Amino acid sequence: MKSRLVAPIFVFLLIFVMLFNMVGLAVDAFSFDMEKLPKGRHLYNVSSPDGVSVLCIYLVDIPNIGSAIRGELNTLNDSGEREIKNIYWETGTRTCIASFLNSTTALINEHEVNINGTPYDSRTQIVLPEASAKNRMQ
Repeated sequence: MKSRLVAPIFVFLLIFVMLFNMVGLAVDAFSFDMEKLPKGRHLYNVSSPDGVSVLCIYLVDIPNIGSAIRGELNTLNDSGEREIKNIYWETGTRTCIASFLNSTTALINEHEVNINGTPYDSRTQIVLPEASAKNRMQ
């Protein structure tokens, strides 16, 4: 009796694990994690007006895909430790002009980025084709 139950239970568990892994891979493939970006070659730094934050700009060359600009923010927290996070990612460009408008807003390649808010990620931007109906109406 036990031997007849082992095979179906094993098959069920195997299928469950495979489906669980497939869902995990799909979620990972379609999510854009700003912390998993490639490092790149350092171009220059820009300091915030209050001197608390430093924006580091990197050029990233990706073989067979192209180039991108990555903006990394280095900030001192209340305990004096440095926090590092990516706040800017733009694909398809090799040049970058960056500055701080104030202590909480950076201007990077004409995109305003709140350093405490949502990072700019060109992969999540919707770009309408030139021939789209919305562009013809403007």
